[in-house]
Amino acid sequence: MHAGDHRWIIAFFTPPELAMQILPARDYPATPWKNGGGITRQVLISPPDATLDNFDYRISIASVASDGDFSRFPGIDRQLLLLQGAALLLQREDGSEVRLDAFSLPLAFAGEENISSRLTEGPVTDFNVMTRRGRYLQQVEDFTLNGERQLQSDDEILLVLLAAGTELEISREDGRSCRLQPQDALLQQLAIGLTLRSSTAVRVIVVRLNRLSAG
Repeated sequence: MHAGDHRWIIAFFTPPELAMQILPARDYPATPWKNGGGITRQVLISPPDATLDNFDYRISIASVASDGDFSRFPGIDRQLLLLQGAALLLQREDGSEVRLDAFSLPLAFAGEENISSRLTEGPVTDFNVMTRRGRYLQQVEDFTLNGERQLQSDDEILLVLLAAGTELEISREDGRSCRLQPQDALLQQLAIGLTLRSSTAVRVIVVRLNRLSAG
């Protein structure tokens, strides 16, 4: 470089909100249940440094190996699905019993409700979505895909999880694409359409989270 010759190096990068943020299952941190009765793998939490007492939203996968009580989360709205295993029997506070299996619709309940669970045929794995009541709304969709499906999103947070199957290809309207392995997730914070593709039957869970207005 000659004296007085100024050269500028400009680094181009993709802002995090524009990138396809892949959350690999192998990287989910393991955290103890709030009641100490087991271990959960945390997929997503906000704020990132939140605890189990002050999060705005939390998505997790839990392994249930024995009967026991659910952790209580006052002020939290929850939805629960079964990912693996035969079934989980839930004894609710009103005395009713709910059987949760892989074909059940997401079960919605208040985090402060007293619920106990009982295994029917060995350990299970479940999928939990939790949002702070009055701050966020949640929508959970669980479906089987064999072929192609379009997803439109203007949600603040969109999460796509490959719940079962070998691989899921996801492409965006802007040309970006990725592939998910079992229990990997795609996190999107951008209003843009997605196309999901699989040549074999796979199970997909889609979570939409939106902040409620202060007014």
